[in-house]
Amino acid sequence: MSKLSDLIKIAPQSVMDQYKIKVRDKAIEKVKEQIVKHEKTIDDFSDEQMQAMINEEENRINENVKITILTSLLVAAGIKMSFFS
Repeated sequence: MSKLSDLIKIAPQSVMDQYKIKVRDKAIEKVKEQIVKHEKTIDDFSDEQMQAMINEEENRINENVKITILTSLLVAAGIKMSFFS
């Protein structure tokens, strides 16, 4: 796990900012899809509710990215875990 934190530390701030923007955009897109799926509109939610849903989706995306990176590092190191297959 330290390799992941090392990668984050050496990434330029501009790259981290772009990553955060992309994650936020993707989270907003996912929340909009969920709202439509449940036959609601954005007006059915307060600003606080929308912010909470977006933050939750951002956290979900970040966790998926971490798992993907960690899996890639394990594969690159030649470690095969049965729960990753």
